[in-house]
Amino acid sequence: MKTFKTKDEFFSYLRKRDKNLGFAGSNVLDLKNLSFDYYLMLPVNLPKIGSADHNLHSFLSRCEYIFSNCKFLEPVIIRDSERWVEFNSNCLFEKVIRITNRKKNLTFEDCQINELDIKESTIGELNVDSSNNGKLRMHNCDIYKSNFSNTTFNQLADFWNSTFHNPMTFYKTDFNSTAVFSSVTFNQNVLFTYTLFGGKTIFGRTKFNSGLDISQSILDGEFLFFDLDFSFNEFEAIYIGNDNKEFRNLIENKDQIPLVNKVATFQVLKNQFAKQGNHIDEVSMRQQEKIAFAELTQKRKKDKSWVKSTYGDRFILWLNRWSNHYRSDFRNGVSFTFIVAILFLLLTFATTEEFWSHICFSCEIDWEIVGYSVRQFINFLNPVHKINYIDELSPILGIPYVFDFLGRIAVGYGIYQTVQAFRKYK
Repeated sequence: MKTFKTKDEFFSYLRKRDKNLGFAGSNVLDLKNLSFDYYLMLPVNLPKIGSADHNLHSFLSRCEYIFSNCKFLEPVIIRDSERWVEFNSNCLFEKVIRITNRKKNLTFEDCQINELDIKESTIGELNVDSSNNGKLRMHNCDIYKSNFSNTTFNQLADFWNSTFHNPMTFYKTDFNSTAVFSSVTFNQNVLFTYTLFGGKTIFGRTKFNSGLDISQSILDGEFLFFDLDFSFNEFEAIYIGNDNKEFRNLIENKDQIPLVNKVATFQVLKNQFAKQGNHIDEVSMRQQEKIAFAELTQKRKKDKSWVKSTYGDRFILWLNRWSNHYRSDFRNGVSFTFIVAILFLLLTFATTEEFWSHICFSCEIDWEIVGYSVRQFINFLNPVHKINYIDELSPILGIPYVFDFLGRIAVGYGIYQTVQAFRKYK
């Protein structure tokens, strides 16, 4: 791999190529297996014009750029121009690559980018239909530190199969056209803070190894979510109560997600899946929404500045968790129904005189009593069962009737929750 330490060395190399190959009839500068150890600006600054450089000058003023398997050891800046630029085949950017306003296509494929700075730039022209009108493609790239703040994409922004390794926030980023996040992996938190999605947006097979915050986005366009991959156990969010300054600081500067935004993010995804008719993933998002909300109510319980009681919400969420796992698992409903039936039947029996008169821990098993208990248990599973069985057991102060009534409610609720879990896919 040939290394250039100065711009003059690079131009000397170009002069030799021009002399040997001739650039006059070409429109593409194809550079392979080169290393640039100096601050590189694209399009390249033209050398001093001499009689020997006439063809080179003419070529550099019109050529497109393709870099293959090249190393950029110092910063690279890509300026606005009427020419497209492409990097492919394991190009490495060890320092920052800065992208300013551009009207033509820019492509990165199979590249490693240690720092991408595209802030406050406008990529492409709005309402201009052209195949070479400022489309940004980053395919199969590894991107570490990045800055997309106040960036406007007027044409395609395609990050297919790329990996963002560090936390990142798309702060006030405008996607006015198609945005593609298919097969993208976010290893750390990703926040779309005040992000505008104005065109078609695709999140397909996108992998979130940490957290996602899409609750602060402006969803004006058309969305397609499918086959999202979450690491729910790694999704950490921070409870900040009513501290508005800290809330703003988290989502704008710290790349951290407030707990209330975690709840809202799953609400957004749940609604989007429902709109698409994807009831399978809708169930999963609804479940995560309730889990996050349960966590939020627990935090609010300990917050002295939170004036509203959370007891009712916590009780309802607790019942939903154990009765059908937020409408997602019928097995919870079945077990819940059997457990509450056994509990309230036992309490009903325990408040009768007949129950205590037959208690004998050292006696042999009376199978007639066992059979009677099983029959009453099956009967108890019917919420509208008859109540006259209590009259035969000599009730104490009428208390068994209270437990029988509560048991009817609990069993009926368990049956209802079981049915709801069976209907989770509608």
